[in-house]
Amino acid sequence: MITFTDNFSLFKSKDRDYFVKWTQILINALPKKDLTPILQLYDRKWTEILTLKEKKQNAVEQQKELDELSKQLQSATFGLEHIFREMGQIYEAHASLENPPRTPVRNWSQYPELAAELLISGHPMELMDGDAGHVPLTWISSLLEEVIKKLGDRRIFVLSVLGVQSSGKSTMLNAMFGLEFAVSSGRCTKGAFMQLLKVSEEKRHFKFDYVLVVDTEGLHALELDGSATLKHDNELATFVVGLGDMTLINIFGENPADMQDVLQIVVQAFMRMKEVKLSPSCVFVHQNVTDISAVEKNQDGKRRLLEKLDWMVQLAAKEEVCSAERFSDIIAFNVQEDVKYFAQLWEGSPPMAPPNPGYSESIQELKNFILSKASQSDGTKLSDFRRKVQDLWQALLNENFVFSFKNTLEIAVYRKLEVKYGDQTWTLRSNMLTIENQYYNKIKNGTLKSFEVNDLYEETKETFDEIQTDLTSYFEDNTDKEILAQWRGRFKSKIKDFYDDQLKVVKNRLDKVIQQKEACKKLDDKKADFEDKLMQKSKELAQQFKGKTDDEKELQGQFHSEWRHWVKELTRGTEPIDEINLENDKTAILMDLGFEWNFIEESNHRGNFKKMPAIGNYDQYASIKKQDRNVLQRGADHVRNLFTGSLSHQDQELIRSFINEVEQKSLITLKSKPVAITGYNPTYLQELAKNAKDALIEFESKQKYALKKEFIVDLLHYVFARAEPWLLNEHKTFKANNDAQAYIDSKKGHYYNIFKMCCKDSSSAIVFAAEICDKLKTSMSEAVCNNTARALASEIRCSSPAFNGNREDLENHVLKSLAENENFDSFITYIKQPRKHVENFIKEQVKKYIFQENKDKARQILSRNADDLKDSINQALYGATEKVKTESGHINMLLEQFSNLLKDKLVFTMSSQNFSDINDFDFLKEEITKGIESITQELHSLPLDKIMNSTKKPDEILIDQLCSCCWVTCPFCSAVCTNTLEDHSPDDHSVTFHRSTAVNGWYYRGTDMMDIEFCTSNVASHGSFHPDPNSDRSVPFKSYRTAGPKYANWRITPDGSKLPYWKWFVCRFQTDLETYYKKTFHKAGEIPSKWSKHSQADALKSLQ
Repeated sequence: MITFTDNFSLFKSKDRDYFVKWTQILINALPKKDLTPILQLYDRKWTEILTLKEKKQNAVEQQKELDELSKQLQSATFGLEHIFREMGQIYEAHASLENPPRTPVRNWSQYPELAAELLISGHPMELMDGDAGHVPLTWISSLLEEVIKKLGDRRIFVLSVLGVQSSGKSTMLNAMFGLEFAVSSGRCTKGAFMQLLKVSEEKRHFKFDYVLVVDTEGLHALELDGSATLKHDNELATFVVGLGDMTLINIFGENPADMQDVLQIVVQAFMRMKEVKLSPSCVFVHQNVTDISAVEKNQDGKRRLLEKLDWMVQLAAKEEVCSAERFSDIIAFNVQEDVKYFAQLWEGSPPMAPPNPGYSESIQELKNFILSKASQSDGTKLSDFRRKVQDLWQALLNENFVFSFKNTLEIAVYRKLEVKYGDQTWTLRSNMLTIENQYYNKIKNGTLKSFEVNDLYEETKETFDEIQTDLTSYFEDNTDKEILAQWRGRFKSKIKDFYDDQLKVVKNRLDKVIQQKEACKKLDDKKADFEDKLMQKSKELAQQFKGKTDDEKELQGQFHSEWRHWVKELTRGTEPIDEINLENDKTAILMDLGFEWNFIEESNHRGNFKKMPAIGNYDQYASIKKQDRNVLQRGADHVRNLFTGSLSHQDQELIRSFINEVEQKSLITLKSKPVAITGYNPTYLQELAKNAKDALIEFESKQKYALKKEFIVDLLHYVFARAEPWLLNEHKTFKANNDAQAYIDSKKGHYYNIFKMCCKDSSSAIVFAAEICDKLKTSMSEAVCNNTARALASEIRCSSPAFNGNREDLENHVLKSLAENENFDSFITYIKQPRKHVENFIKEQVKKYIFQENKDKARQILSRNADDLKDSINQALYGATEKVKTESGHINMLLEQFSNLLKDKLVFTMSSQNFSDINDFDFLKEEITKGIESITQELHSLPLDKIMNSTKKPDEILIDQLCSCCWVTCPFCSAVCTNTLEDHSPDDHSVTFHRSTAVNGWYYRGTDMMDIEFCTSNVASHGSFHPDPNSDRSVPFKSYRTAGPKYANWRITPDGSKLPYWKWFVCRFQTDLETYYKKTFHKAGEIPSKWSKHSQADALKSLQ
């Protein structure tokens, strides 16, 4: 390589051409010496195999040797392209270094410049590595960058060719343009090569300066195995057709069947590559057609070709939810003009046959045709072509699904099979979950202590047998059973493996339940013994530590040593409850539903699902369904969609309502699951996904548009995101209640205090008083927080202007806050999800009150509640003590009386085991009183944020009070009904001030003009509106109540009142509204100049 590049860089342009030519001649001669013995050996081995086959003998070993020789033949091929490929690899390797050497040994950075000079001089350069099937983007980008530096950012017309192996592609290009692409029988061209041709002076009227010809290797190569050639051919074809301004589809003979399957995959791949801007076109070239009248005789063939191409596009469009109906919608093609027929190259059989003059004539005619079509093209800038290569190849790398199939029909059949598989796995999951819940109840009730996998198998065998029978019928009775046959074995194995895995998963999960139950029972059974032994240990250690009780570290060391021993003994044979991994489960569920991993990751990366209900325009998710419409209606609809997009305002709101409905139903379904009792199960999310998908199918069936896969994936991500906090919190509760290790660890501090007091030789009364106070501490903290939360909610409700008035006052304060903050996203949340925004407003106001504006007052309320509770406890303690003393009772009686007197104040239960010897109740009362005083002082300093962990938080109390009202929005402007009753029927919905309908995204039908009028003005006008997006029926605004149920119950007073607030909003956020709704304020929707005179101060004043 050093020798070649050094010599190559020394020569000037003309000498360099000679150098390259002679290097190519000498390199081509080199492999002949190596190829001859391999070919001879290959021939002998092949003859040997044929002989063995004739004798019906085993030839496995000989076949392996023949395959190895075949690989050697492939490897022995060596050409000039390998040297340039090595240059590219060296360049890419150096370019990838993070810290390249300051003084490199070789100037590798000059390689792209050398290659660019060759490309400019007309030498073909490798675009795609034929052996690895890879496009070296860094190398190609740098090469094209150097071409741009030398020629300028010229325009090029990209002409590519595609065809099966040995169909004469390279020969045709060489004859047409005088090129030097390699030609011979077999797989000669490998990968893809590009050659740059300068447009002659006589063609100066062309809009481009160069033609870039891309030649490719033949498809359906025999030397590649079936699966490899399928994926390789589909990727190559998509890449080449995508790059070309025009692609010549070269066909050997009159039958295009060889290319139809590949073209189907190309078309479907283009539909999926939404991020790459492509505008391909194609011309079908039939070579080796002997009949000169083929053009006339093949009119019917052309018709069938077009029908086949259109059918496959419609099938692919259905799969990818795309509005394309014809092949020409994806790839520009005119069946009358873009199909050419060639005579064969030779007159007779080579090598003695002379060339056919008709072939040359056909070549010239095709060349003229290509140049004629090219003259109408603007071409592509070299810089744009460079970016196109990068974008297209990256898109190809990200697309792992369609290239593995033969054609679009295969993809459609496979996806239906995946849906069938998903339904069957759900049936199994559901059945397994039912059995698991039954077993769980038996374990918890103590009627089941052990079981085997076979027990689960017997319980679920009937369901599994039904599924297997159903799957067999699906493969045998389906109309596409011939296509399905290739996947029959794999899917039968998949369903069996899935079933076996589910049995093991459920068995392991229930085994853990048994272990945890046994561990907790063992802990409860041994608790008395544990405390007795701990007490005894403490007394023994107390004798050793007399006089050393101040040595806290030594005490801790001794205790921890004993503690580890007991923990190990009590938790032996149990496993901790694992944390749940929702991310993995969500991805697995989506993949089970048939979505590819890249598609799921793309949805995650975009993050659109996070604000799904608040999206302004859902056009990106929708595709108009194909309808049996006449040409005139189709043309009218097409023009309308050019201006307005696919969805009307009503359609947009229907989708938004559907999203909210799915979210609400999903959360209701999820919250009915006993996660806190039985733990998390991935089947819960699976059920949410299935319900959402079924709801979508039902929703789509009623609409004239289809929702793309992006919609359902984003919808499921949104539902999962809403479900995640609740699931994590419930699972945390389950773990706290059922994990033996966690349960024991929670007792550690308590037992250490007892241990420490015993070491100090404290009396039983002191130790028991400390234990009672330890129990009271948690209950007191909870009670004080709950009481403080209620008191603060009441205080905020009375003192905050936003909350102490009526519903309209609250609405005005929300609007005032929005105007002051001037955040468009917050406005949109309020407009589209008013209740959600108001709830967030209440939460913010509560936090502001407690933690900023009235921190001292909140602290006073907390302290007062702590003191009140202390008094109640002391009073109960006094009463219980006096009754025990009067009736000469025992310690158990004191605890019962104490607990009974406190039952309305807090939760308290206590056992007197190991303390039955206590009889000095006054001393015990004094010790408890001291402890309660200490706890009360701690509660005075309790962080205020602990209040937000109360059973009912202050903001939740206020939300329940203030948001239990009507939330129905005006169908025109989205203003919220201000009635304080949630169900105020038969009274109509009403609002004091309506808004400009532009706030809610209304626009003039058939245009992209926003409607700025207020509802109150519209209902007083002589205008009309379309309540149904799928109908041309219009309703006069004055008769709006007759437009349908959502209009009938609204009372809109016809007057000219227009709140300045909303005029200011439309002017302040004009650009944001246009971007959000993808409409504009112009012509009839132009904003009046007077509106812009309203300031923020005017807007706020109008709310008073």
